[in-house]
Amino acid sequence: MTSITKTFCRICDPHCPLDAHVDDDGNLLSLKPDKAHPVSKGYACHKGLKFDQVNQDPDRLNDPQRRTNSRQQDVGEFEDISWDEAFAEIGKKLTAIINEHGPDAVATYMGNPVVLNSRALALAATIRDIIGTKYSFSASTQDTINKFAAALHIYGGNEVTIPDLKNTDFLINFGSNPRVSRGTIYYEPNPMEGLKKIKARGGRVLFVNPRKIESATKDTGDVLLVKPDTDIYLMAALLCELDKLGAFQDEIIARQGKHIEGLRAFVSRYPADRVADVVGVSAETIVQLAKDIAAAKSVAFHMGTGVNQGRQGTLAFWLLNMLTFVTGNFGRKGGSYKPMGSVVPEQAPIEPVETPVGSFIPVLGDLPGNILADVINAPERPIRALINLSGNPLITMSGEDKLRDAFKKLDVIVSIDLYRSDTCEMSDYVLPATDWLEREDINVVQIGGQLKPYVQYTPRVVEPAGNRKNDWWIISQLCEAIGKPTPLSDPDKDGWEIIEMGLQAIGLSLAEVKSAPDGTLVLPEVEEHATTFERLVLHKDKKIDCCPAFFEEAMAKTEDILEQLSSESGEALKLISLRTRNMHNSWLTNMPQMRKGRYATNGLNMHPDDAEKRGLENGQKIRVFNDHGQIETELVFNDTLRPGVVAMTHGYGHRHAPALSLASQNPGANSNRLLPVGSGSFEKLSGMSWMNGVVVEVAAWS
Repeated sequence: MTSITKTFCRICDPHCPLDAHVDDDGNLLSLKPDKAHPVSKGYACHKGLKFDQVNQDPDRLNDPQRRTNSRQQDVGEFEDISWDEAFAEIGKKLTAIINEHGPDAVATYMGNPVVLNSRALALAATIRDIIGTKYSFSASTQDTINKFAAALHIYGGNEVTIPDLKNTDFLINFGSNPRVSRGTIYYEPNPMEGLKKIKARGGRVLFVNPRKIESATKDTGDVLLVKPDTDIYLMAALLCELDKLGAFQDEIIARQGKHIEGLRAFVSRYPADRVADVVGVSAETIVQLAKDIAAAKSVAFHMGTGVNQGRQGTLAFWLLNMLTFVTGNFGRKGGSYKPMGSVVPEQAPIEPVETPVGSFIPVLGDLPGNILADVINAPERPIRALINLSGNPLITMSGEDKLRDAFKKLDVIVSIDLYRSDTCEMSDYVLPATDWLEREDINVVQIGGQLKPYVQYTPRVVEPAGNRKNDWWIISQLCEAIGKPTPLSDPDKDGWEIIEMGLQAIGLSLAEVKSAPDGTLVLPEVEEHATTFERLVLHKDKKIDCCPAFFEEAMAKTEDILEQLSSESGEALKLISLRTRNMHNSWLTNMPQMRKGRYATNGLNMHPDDAEKRGLENGQKIRVFNDHGQIETELVFNDTLRPGVVAMTHGYGHRHAPALSLASQNPGANSNRLLPVGSGSFEKLSGMSWMNGVVVEVAAWS
C-alpha cells in the first residue's frame, strides 16, 4: 500500500506544494505535484520533484564527525563520534576562545537552507545575540540584503512591496528571470503563468537584462538588452524623462512623500542622452519607455538578483521604489503592494559596528561577507572561530582562494550540513542535519510575500536516517554547550515557540494550521493595496523618504562610476552569473538529475562574435582571469548574450570535496574566484557583494 503525505518544497521561495508517496515501511517512493492544493493547483518544478535523490544520497552525512588531520590540508580526514562527544568538545574549545578573547572572537555564517527551515531560522537569526558576538555573516550579502537596507531608509522598516502580477497592465522586470529562479521576494508557485496572463489580457511585460532570458517568450514579453551593472542609470534616466513629461504625481508625492527635491536633483543629472551609451540602449528607446510608463493605467516594477549583485544595488532598489511611488503605483491595484500575512515591526536605530577593517552598519544583523577573510587575518582582535550554519561560503562567496587561506588560520570551524562540502572539508566538526523531508515545518518565510496568501504545515515525511538532527536542535545544543542557553522557555515546545508567536500576530495558531484540511489555510481576501502605505511606512512623520540623507555619499559615487564606465574599452568583457534550472547555489551539486548533459559542468558562455574576435572556438579549453583570480574551463557559444557579456553558473567548483562523489568527479569551476574581495568589493550601504559586471579577460588554455 502507498500513502500520501502533503508537504512542500524548501529549495526556493515559492515552496511548491507536493504529494509525497510513501510505502507501508515508511520509505519515500516519489514526489509529485499537489494537484489538489488551493493555490498552486499542481505546479512544481523538477528540483523539488527529484529531491528524493538528495534524501536518499549515500554521500549524505549520518553521524557527527571530527577532523583527525591538520586543517592546513584542504581535504579533511574524519571519524564518526557521538552527539555527546561532539558538543562536549566543541563547547570546551569555543568556551576557551570566548573566555580568553571575548565573544567577538567567534563568528557565525548562515546559509540559504536555514532561511527555509522555520524553526532553525528563528534561532539562527539570533545566535549572534545569544553568543554575544558582533560578527554575523550570511548568504544574504550575496543575494538580496540591499533591498532590506534600502527599505529601511525609504519606509522606516525592512519590509518591501511586491509586484501585483494579477492586475498590472505593464510589468517591468529588471535583472530577474522567473522561469529559472521563480521570482525573488514575491512568492508565486507558477510565475510564468502569471506573466502570460498579463499579455493575454492586453498588458505588457518587459525584461531588462544583459541576455535574452528564458522568461521572454512570445506569450510573455520582450527583453531590453542592457550592459551589465548599468540598470541604475536606466532607472535614473526614466525618472528624469518622466519628470520632464510632467508624469510625477505631485499631489500624491506632497501628501505621502518628503525630500522629493533631492530625488529630482539626482535624476536630473542622468537624462537619456547622457546615459544611453553606458547603458547600451538608445536615448530614443529610453524616452519612449518613459512615455509608455506615463501612459499605462498601472505599472509594476520588479528587480531581481542580477541587479542586487551590482555595485549599486541599494541605490538601484531606491530608484525602483521611486519609479513606483512618483508614478502613483505604490499601493495601487496593478502596481506594487504589501500582501497581508506579516506584521511589520518598528525598526530601532542601528549603531555601527567597529571592526579591525572599518566601521559598518549591519543590515538585519549581518556584516558584509566580503570582510570575513580580512577580519580573520587582522593582526589585532581577529576572528578565531566560525560556526557555519548550513552554508558553503568557500564556493558561494567571492574570493575562494583568499577565504580558504584565512580559514586555515582559525582555531575552530564547526559546520552543520547535509554533506561534506568544500567548507565542511575545512571544518574541525561536521554535524549532520536533516533535510526538509525529514522534519516538520511551516512556510513561515513566505508569509507576507505571497500573491495569494496561505499558511501550510507539513509533518515529517520520512524518519531521519542515521543520527541526523534538525538544525534548530543542533543550534540550541551548541548554545547550551558554550553556556549560552537559548531563550526558549519550554524545551517540550520542540522549537515551535517563536513560530507560534508569529502566527498569533496574524490571528492564527499552530494548532489551527495543523488541523486545517491538508494542513493548509488560505488567508481571507482583504484590501491589501489600500492599506499598504499605512502598514509599510514606519517613519514617525508617516512619509516616504524620496531621497534619504544616508544615501548621499553613495549618490556622489554614482557619478564617478558613470565616468569610469564611460571610459572603459569597448572590448572589455563583463562577467555575469548565469542562472539555470539545474543548479540552486551549491545545494544540488551532487544530485544526478541536476548534473546531466550540458549542466554536467559550467563552461564560460560567450557570444560567438566575441569569440571570433579572440580567435576562440566553441568547446575550447580556456583561461578566464583578472586581477582577482584565475580559473580554467571550456568555452560555450551562447548567442542569447549581449556582445561584451560573458556568463557562468555559480555553485560549481567542488575541487576539495571527495565526499561528494558526483560533484568532485566533475567539479566544474568556481566563477566566484574571479570576484573582488576586501575594500571596494561591496556596497557600503548594505554590505552587498559586487558579483555582476566584473571585468574579465579570456584566452586559450595552453
